[in-house]
Amino acid sequence: MENIFSEKIHWRHFFGGFSFLIIILQILTGIFLIFFYDPAIDNAYKSVQYLTNNVTGGSLMRNMHRWTAFFLFLAVLIHTIRCILRLDFMAQSKRVLWLTGVLLLLPTFMLIVTGLILPWEWKGYWFMEIIPNYSEFIPLIGHKLKSFFIESFTLPRYQVLHILVLPIIFLILINYHFLDKLRKRGVFKYIYKHALISLPLLIAIVVLAKYITIPSEDPEVIPMPLEGEYIPAPEWYFLILLLPLMYFKGSLIPVLSIYVPLLFFIAFAFLPYYLKGKAVREETEAVEYNNPAPLKKIFIRGSLVVIIFAMCTSLIYLGAYNSPTLGCNGCHHLKSGFRMGIVPRQFKDRNVLPNLDDNQWMMGHWFYPTEIY
Repeated sequence: MENIFSEKIHWRHFFGGFSFLIIILQILTGIFLIFFYDPAIDNAYKSVQYLTNNVTGGSLMRNMHRWTAFFLFLAVLIHTIRCILRLDFMAQSKRVLWLTGVLLLLPTFMLIVTGLILPWEWKGYWFMEIIPNYSEFIPLIGHKLKSFFIESFTLPRYQVLHILVLPIIFLILINYHFLDKLRKRGVFKYIYKHALISLPLLIAIVVLAKYITIPSEDPEVIPMPLEGEYIPAPEWYFLILLLPLMYFKGSLIPVLSIYVPLLFFIAFAFLPYYLKGKAVREETEAVEYNNPAPLKKIFIRGSLVVIIFAMCTSLIYLGAYNSPTLGCNGCHHLKSGFRMGIVPRQFKDRNVLPNLDDNQWMMGHWFYPTEIY
């Protein structure tokens, strides 16, 4: 096992190391954003506008925070596919490694959700309304959970979740996942080496953050309602779970949105606990680590990774590409009245806004704002 954690950077762990770099980048940009964000309902979006339009480097930091969140999931996806093809779940010594890696998906999703809500423009408000409706389908506690999410919601509470509670859970899981072993190799040396080989991808993130930005200049600059179609955003991943709310009614919604994903997640997380491999696997792995496989084998494995990754990302794309993730400003802007950045004060009152309880209408308006309103 000692050879597996040697000083050498191995291609098999590249995307795991790249994910770690992205997490560090998320923390650094997030710390920058904290200093300018005001969680008061009336000031949240104004503070985001000020950060984006008036603070030196503010727009770059905000959009890097958004793009790194998007790429984090993709890097983790490739890393997971490679781990599956290597049959890492068969190694009993990697049970904790595997379990914590899968569990990391939960705080990742919650960080995406809370981060999307915090700016408190109409897109964030819309997502805040959809989440309670989604939770309603959880058996036995769904109705109470929905009421809890609506009644307990405040931006300061979600900010605490986003910048404190979820990151603590995330870092604890990362520590058990690989950080404890990484300390033996030298964390800073590891970061330095992976930063060098990841430089093209890091530059790509900076370029995207510079040129594909979240609009925040209304009422001076008002984008078209559907602007943002085809432009990737972190919420794409969570939208996949919400799609059944738009296309189905009744019992099919919890089956497709909650039961199936939850059963798959649990089964996947505990693979090493009921699929037990041979103890000699670690020795074989160490030999492979120091003696690279033949080019034919590398090509086959690489091709499988590309194919599986393409299939997964295609499903994500098909489920979310027409989500106007940048264009809520097109209709909801200050020149139209009270709109963009000033969410209705009755946002918790379903009697005043009955459409909020209609899942198909809400999801339909999200995806097709010019057709369903």
